[in-house]
Amino acid sequence: MYCDISDIEAYYLNKTFKCDDYVSNKDVETFIVQDGALINALLRSKYTLPFTNNDDLLILKMLNEKMVVGTIDDIIREKTEAGDFERTRGMRKEALDWLKKISEGELTLQALMSSSSVLKFNNVDSDGNEVTKRFKNSNIEPGFTVVDRERRTTISSN
Repeated sequence: MYCDISDIEAYYLNKTFKCDDYVSNKDVETFIVQDGALINALLRSKYTLPFTNNDDLLILKMLNEKMVVGTIDDIIREKTEAGDFERTRGMRKEALDWLKKISEGELTLQALMSSSSVLKFNNVDSDGNEVTKRFKNSNIEPGFTVVDRERRTTISSN
């Protein structure tokens, strides 16, 4: 999917998951595939799959890793002397919160990175894909003020 076992092992100081551990390599592979499928299911209605933009793939890799690490943390956490389970890093919840915001349109994948490699110009992005216009009414009449993030421009009639 979006990450592999070595990415997950890096969260555990490069611990190798063995067959006799609570969590084996096979378990980790299963978690990666299941969480990758969940990511795709949540984003399929908003985006075209498969993802090809490198920035988007980096974000999805991070989310896939956090989901898997959160699952593993829940499995291997131990009880304290008081008999309570130790706290986890909360990575799975964090990743799911981000995915929810992305699937609901509150965040977009390309907006999560400060510099995206896909630029949109004249209804075609840098990958050659046709994109829809950002605004419903693209005809701006003279005398109206157009506001964007960078500047305020007034269009005057000739």
